[in-house]
Amino acid sequence: MDNVKKAPTLGFSVITLVVLVLFIAILIAIAKAPIVVVMMFAWLLLIPFARHLGYSNDEIEHHAYDLIKIGVGLLALMIAIGAMISIWLCAGTVPTLIYWGLLIISPKMFLLVAFIVTSLVAMPTGTSWGTVATAGVAMMGVGLGLGIPAGMVAGAIVSGAYFGDKFSPISDGPIFTATVCEVPLMTHIKHMAPTTFIAWGLAAIVYMFLGIKYAGTTLDLAAVDGLKTALIGLFNIGWITIIPMIVVIAMLIFKYSALWSILIGCVVGILVSVFYQGYGLGEVLTFMSKGFSIQTDNAILASLLNRGGMASMYELLAVIVGSLGMGGILKGTGMLDVIVSSMGKSLKGVRSLTLTTTIATAVATALVGTYYFAMVFVGTLMTPLFKKNRIKPENASRIINDFANCGVVFVPWNIGAIYMATTLGVPILQIMPWVLFSLFLFAADIIFGLFNINITKYNDEEWAQLQAEEAAATAKLEAAEAATV
Repeated sequence: MDNVKKAPTLGFSVITLVVLVLFIAILIAIAKAPIVVVMMFAWLLLIPFARHLGYSNDEIEHHAYDLIKIGVGLLALMIAIGAMISIWLCAGTVPTLIYWGLLIISPKMFLLVAFIVTSLVAMPTGTSWGTVATAGVAMMGVGLGLGIPAGMVAGAIVSGAYFGDKFSPISDGPIFTATVCEVPLMTHIKHMAPTTFIAWGLAAIVYMFLGIKYAGTTLDLAAVDGLKTALIGLFNIGWITIIPMIVVIAMLIFKYSALWSILIGCVVGILVSVFYQGYGLGEVLTFMSKGFSIQTDNAILASLLNRGGMASMYELLAVIVGSLGMGGILKGTGMLDVIVSSMGKSLKGVRSLTLTTTIATAVATALVGTYYFAMVFVGTLMTPLFKKNRIKPENASRIINDFANCGVVFVPWNIGAIYMATTLGVPILQIMPWVLFSLFLFAADIIFGLFNINITKYNDEEWAQLQAEEAAATAKLEAAEAATV
């Protein structure tokens, strides 16, 4: 017989979350504990709280697994990306892009160019992670060669990648959010356009001035020449090395899954590594597993090239499992539902809905290691509240998409932040201040909501139709329930 479950109260749920946040913060900030260990011990911390509500140990474990199951595809994708990074280094794909970038990019315009390039790559492919792992890694190498601070370069790269990811019609973020909030995809995309392009334009202007100010005083031509000479000595530089990247981008544009696209890109990269760079097949496959390794006296290239491999993603995979399991326990026991539902009881008008949706999305994103959870959780709870106030759901979907998709980089323990830092080789705290697109986007979202700008509402005819549809759906459900009695 199942244990009798108690519904969590608001006070109990808030106390649980406060204790959890303090636990994570103390272990990470003070004890300097690895995030992977913290996430797993968070499960144990939540057990007594869940037990108090009447859940057995087996039930708690199953709730953790329920959310982990959603992330299985993400785990496979992470392993594939780790393999792709090492193979593209081995094939000379990334080194060639770095070399070409050093030849043609103006130092004063580099930050702006890096932002634009990653925006253009992310838009048709719909993936921030894939963009950072390919064009982003290449731009990182060029930026370091020009003497620009690593955090600033990484911030421009991440900004461009997030722009494409959150605004592309083939990106999983917009598709997922629009589906949860019951908004047609193109309506959702169109509604995001004003805040998105305002944020993009402001970020581009700031990156341009930062590049002009900084690169003009720190450019070391000798260092740039040294990088180019070292690259030529280590790799065969040429257009053949770009084929693996072209294949992946083309497959993503034609809507093949990211996993299959990346795996095919690895196969093409292996062929280039063997037949163009001259590595042995066994050597390349070892790189694919353990990461690319090459000897060079250039410190910048050594830190940039010796990376990747499936093994490099194992700790990140553990973080994903730990964070998803933690979120599953909070969700399965109803504690997160109580908090957001309580917030919604007193919500009336655009301003309060905007701030509540913003806070709820930020909290959900911070607590759980994937933005899918925030999108599902907040979208499911907040969309009816927007409709209740005669405000169309695309207003909710815009905020949720923006804060969930572009906010992960500001949560050091989130898998998105960890991935960006790991892939670019820059501590996440150095990247955060320079992710200007996301910062401007958050500000634009809040300002639009507080001042009722571009807020779409139901007119009388649309409102009457919506009420009629909801009444018909309720009657149908009641009839179905009566038929089963």
